[in-house]
Amino acid sequence: MKNSFAILLLVLLLHCGVIAAQDSSQACKVLTPTLNMRYTGECKNGLASGQGEAFGQHHYKGTFANGKPNGAGVYYYDDSTYHAGFFQDGQMEGKGETHYMHNGKADSTIKGFWSGNTYRGKDYKTYDFNGATMFDRYEIKATPQSGRTISFEISTTSGSPTGVPSDFQGQPGYVLRLEDIVAGDQAIIRKLSTVETPTRFHVTYDIDRFPVKLYVTMSNGNNFTLNLYKAATWSVRLYVNK
Repeated sequence: MKNSFAILLLVLLLHCGVIAAQDSSQACKVLTPTLNMRYTGECKNGLASGQGEAFGQHHYKGTFANGKPNGAGVYYYDDSTYHAGFFQDGQMEGKGETHYMHNGKADSTIKGFWSGNTYRGKDYKTYDFNGATMFDRYEIKATPQSGRTISFEISTTSGSPTGVPSDFQGQPGYVLRLEDIVAGDQAIIRKLSTVETPTRFHVTYDIDRFPVKLYVTMSNGNNFTLNLYKAATWSVRLYVNK
């Protein structure tokens, strides 16, 4: 009898262990620290994904992806302040409205566009570039979805007639290069690849966090800064007629 009871107890314990393991595997995590106390909603691979609602220091109701607010939703900071709009990787990104409710006074609302969790004004602005006058043409693009790389392509119309870059002193027939790049805001930047031809220089970097400010030095001694507000796969094309 005692043996039968022990076997039954062992079966029950194993069964509870299996259930507990299943519950643990199905737990849906929210990776945004201010929202990670309680979550109800859709889940994918153990992370909040799809429509859901999360609570913590703050409260968010809307679309999630990869454990963070991604897409349309409403983020409640407290009982009197909330932001309704679009989010990317847990940050305000795109068109939205921030509402401030005041007791005994009219409510106030800020409408416009945000990027990198910061209000950018009435137009959607995802970067700031101060080197426009250094180039004959430039083009800076970011993918709508999240990413963490930036590629620079620098083209010179004449290039090096021998196929070998010269000393970059500005004589006809040189290939302009990106000589150095430093990331501010405590970000880490890592070179992934470099390709060089007689008329073109191409380099790709990985960046670990956004927003980020990049300090760039060219092989001709010129310097410029590039502020990237949102996480994306960035493409920068710079053209010089020489």
